Amino acid sequence: GGTGRIMGLDGEAKMSKSLGNTVGILAEPEEIWNRVRTAVTAPQRVRKDDPGRPEVCNVYSLHEFFTPSADLPDIAQQCRAATRGCVDCKRILAESVGREFAPFRERAAHFRENPQEVLDILARGAEKASGIARETMAEVRQRMGMDWRKAMG
Repeated sequence: GGTGRIMGLDGEAKMSKSLGNTVGILAEPEEIWNRVRTAVTAPQRVRKDDPGRPEVCNVYSLHEFFTPSADLPDIAQQCRAATRGCVDCKRILAESVGREFAPFRERAAHFRENPQEVLDILARGAEKASGIARETMAEVRQRMGMDWRKAMG
């Protein structure tokens, strides 16, 4: 906590694509589940009826980020009481991640189906950037005493 970094699914390091301990933001629900089900949980919870400790559980720390805060007390209580197993807890996490990432998947699908819209956005951006670059270069030349328009006139 407090570092602003999210622990990866492996529970060993911060989330990093190169370490392979992430869930892709465009992942479909099945892929999210396949990734989340591998996530490391609290080490002392070996059997389903062993009481858990959410404060040291990597899956619970991910719940704090993705799951609605109103659901967290129930998740923590059932973990401590061993009334919900880690697999079911991971299913809830996978659903939460899927729900949070849904708008990004939908937006990506929209742009995949409308490539001309993407090209139009890029063209407008290039046009705007070109105008800004022209203004910047004119200011640079003027400040350096290299205003070619004055030299030509």
